Amino acid sequence: MVAVEKTDRSGPGNDPEMGDADRSGALSFEIRTGQRLERFSRLGTPAYLAESKLGLPGSYYAMVLDPDYPPRAKALRALKGVRQPGLTWLEEWSVLPWGPAGDAHRLICVFRQPNGEPLFDAKYSAILPIPERIVIEEFLRPTVEMLLALYRLGLSHGGIRPTNITRCRDQGRFVVGECVSLPPGADQPALFETVDRGATDPMARGEPTTSDDVYSLGMTVVAMLIGKHPVPDLDDKGVLRKRVEGSSFMMLSERHRLPYGMLDVLRGMLQDDSRDRWTLSDIDAWLNDGTIPQTKLHLPKSAGWPMEFFGTQYSTVRSLAYAIGRHADIEGAKEFLKSRKFRNWMVRGVDEERLLMSLEPLFSEREDINFDKMAEAVTMSCMVMNPYAPMHYKGLAINPTGMGTMLATNMENANTRGILMELAKSSLPLRWLGMQSDAEGYISTHKLLTKAQGLASRSGWGFGLERALYEMQPTARCMSPLLSRFLVYRVETILPALEQVAAAAKEPFLPVDRHLVSFVLSRRRDFSIGILDGIDSEDAFTKAQAALRFVAYLEEKVGSGPLPELTRMLGSMLQPGIDRILRPRRKQELQRKTDKAIEDGKLQALLDVFKQGGLFEKDQREFQDACLRWRVNHTQIMSAEQDEKLLTARSGEIGSRIAFFISICLSSLSLAGIMLFMMV
Repeated sequence: MVAVEKTDRSGPGNDPEMGDADRSGALSFEIRTGQRLERFSRLGTPAYLAESKLGLPGSYYAMVLDPDYPPRAKALRALKGVRQPGLTWLEEWSVLPWGPAGDAHRLICVFRQPNGEPLFDAKYSAILPIPERIVIEEFLRPTVEMLLALYRLGLSHGGIRPTNITRCRDQGRFVVGECVSLPPGADQPALFETVDRGATDPMARGEPTTSDDVYSLGMTVVAMLIGKHPVPDLDDKGVLRKRVEGSSFMMLSERHRLPYGMLDVLRGMLQDDSRDRWTLSDIDAWLNDGTIPQTKLHLPKSAGWPMEFFGTQYSTVRSLAYAIGRHADIEGAKEFLKSRKFRNWMVRGVDEERLLMSLEPLFSEREDINFDKMAEAVTMSCMVMNPYAPMHYKGLAINPTGMGTMLATNMENANTRGILMELAKSSLPLRWLGMQSDAEGYISTHKLLTKAQGLASRSGWGFGLERALYEMQPTARCMSPLLSRFLVYRVETILPALEQVAAAAKEPFLPVDRHLVSFVLSRRRDFSIGILDGIDSEDAFTKAQAALRFVAYLEEKVGSGPLPELTRMLGSMLQPGIDRILRPRRKQELQRKTDKAIEDGKLQALLDVFKQGGLFEKDQREFQDACLRWRVNHTQIMSAEQDEKLLTARSGEIGSRIAFFISICLSSLSLAGIMLFMMV
């Protein structure tokens, strides 16, 4: 017997960042790019033959991961070098230059090739049915042991399916393929996912649980027992319809005669409601002791008569909710939910009057007028009718814990990106979470969604779309266009990448954008947005100063070697600031310090030159003060010169008057003297 299992509900937000995922360094394997192995290739992830440089025995293959798919960082770290029986072994992984010229970077994983052929090919060509004993002893038992080992590491697989199984000759058992090259569920057929995960868009399924692996394991066992695809005539929509109208086990038992001795375990593993599904502990008990747990089944209630919705009839509230959620005509879905026909069916057909009362407050006058409000009301109605289904909104079916992965893989799709951002800003993800009955991982997921909602609703650098992406999916690469050739998973590798970009750039560029700021903010809690003051300025020198403060912060906090090209480029962008200095001696000193910082390739030294207590503002103030003093002195000089002219003119006038007065007086005295002389 094994210990009682605790289902892991941790979402992607709980995965730490990539750690040493983007370390540079060569692999100890030679990748033969001319020998592609289609057998191991997956969605957007080609596989190539690999050979050990150290002469290790065995065969190996390398997978080149798609950079737009966030890697399973926790699984990469936990499984590297682990020799877990029943699972394809992960030998090494690293980020390396890739492409014809080696001008791009890719995350590359090297695996040990299982010694055997795959159980099914990609087309599920029929094989001979595998006997019950072999299925139990060589597949079910070792796979349960492998899943228990993953569980103890805090992992789940997420990719158990017939085409990912190999009968390994040297191990004498079936081996399950790797589970780290793609996000969980990205290429998993809907049939081998639980009902709710299968109904979700592949990139938005989120991290699987161990219970999800149990379901996939049960469906794979059925395919092995019958030797073919269980329902080859049904597509994903048909499979979903069959399962939500009845049950997965019923769908299979109607078509195939399954071994009597395995009916109990298959029925337990294929329960659509996770509350009823067997755990790994239950399966282990059945394998060892034949113990069959007592479980109360939660089956959907069938209606007295089917309800028609746009030409198709549905007999359960669950199946009708799926149809309404996926319906493209939101206004038509709203009118249906408000119709008398639907109300009558809910009350009399399925006896869900209380459920109907919960739906009525969702629609009001504003929901009839505003399209977005109408879409939210339809989404909430589907949640109430089927709380365990994915969240349906404007044609998308999403598990909120997978929103970050879907956003990362759809950044170039404007329509999908816009819908995801509407969801991130709304309260719908939190409402969906509140309707889930199981509480495992509730607190961490609630914190993640609440934080993402607040950040997505804010504008400005470090917020909005970009910040929501890196918070909801912490293992996503930095998607800045400046670093499009690189795989940057950690803040420590931003500067080396920018240094290479600066070296190849034909003209200077601003080494900061919204993606870079959001990426750093999501990973460095000591980063202050005030560092970017002036980044939106129309003045090129002010913007360059803000960019310098940003990269200098990175240099100070994470450390790096000399960055001559980046320093030189920023120095040239800041040169206009030095040219503005008017005091010659000061200008020469600044130029000398700038040249020294550029020569040393130190961003912090360059920043010290340009943050000397408002040196540039001081120079301008001093110049303005000097100009003012010159104008005052010039005015005083002009006034003095004018006063001199006026004084000279005034003195001449006064002198003339005095001379005239004196001459008159002298003339009068002379006349008086003459007259006195004549009288005597």
